[in-house]
Amino acid sequence: LRQSQPLPPQINGTLRLVFLSDTHGRHDQIPLPLPNGDVLFHLGDAAIRGNISDVKSLAKWLRENSFHKERIVIDGNHDQVLYNPHMDFMKEYDGVARVLKDEAVQIAEGKITVVGVSWKSCASEDYSAVSSNVKKLRNESQKGNIDIDLVLSHIHPYIKRGGNGWHGSRGLTEFVGDLNAPLHCFGHIHWTRGVRQTESGTTLVNCATTWNEPVVIDYDPCMRKVKMIHCPFPDEELENSILRNGYLKKWLNDNEDTA
Repeated sequence: LRQSQPLPPQINGTLRLVFLSDTHGRHDQIPLPLPNGDVLFHLGDAAIRGNISDVKSLAKWLRENSFHKERIVIDGNHDQVLYNPHMDFMKEYDGVARVLKDEAVQIAEGKITVVGVSWKSCASEDYSAVSSNVKKLRNESQKGNIDIDLVLSHIHPYIKRGGNGWHGSRGLTEFVGDLNAPLHCFGHIHWTRGVRQTESGTTLVNCATTWNEPVVIDYDPCMRKVKMIHCPFPDEELENSILRNGYLKKWLNDNEDTA
């Protein structure tokens, strides 16, 4: 779908999940109003090169423009203070959104279980902390084993024959596969926004919104199945205005065979 085509109505029995990522201080360029939905996610890189004012601005913008029942955010590589590694950007979301750092939580009134992977784990390729917290949630549950519905990360996974920009973290791919999660959403590589599927059936969605409107997914929590993905390409007018930066042209070429 392209931006000029309308978002289809929400499918009955689904949760509508709205995703942003890699806004890099340009959130005010995202078309308003935001799509309605049950939960809004931001998958990291609200800032550009560690500029905390970008995160403060996004938090304010979310408070004013997001009317979703819940908001969830994770951090990206740009959401770090380079000169002060102990400073936590994520505190700027207090009272605005729930921050997940290597956590497994149940959201949407307990209908789905989400795992949020921190940038620290992504950068180090060490998923032991988040694995431990998934195990902890399962051990504490009175319902027995808990199925993971959705994994959130900033970095992209590795997928065989996925094309340029999809050869990311093999460790992350293995981690998501071990969880048997039906859906994995991320960003990081701006020009490979789009959808792929692993051989085991996990749907992978690059939700980068650097030049785009949000990605919207209708997810059936009972069937643990993705029912609809609205991940539009930019309109032709927008394409032409930013082709000169090279990134979008590369992104379009990489996605041409799967568009």
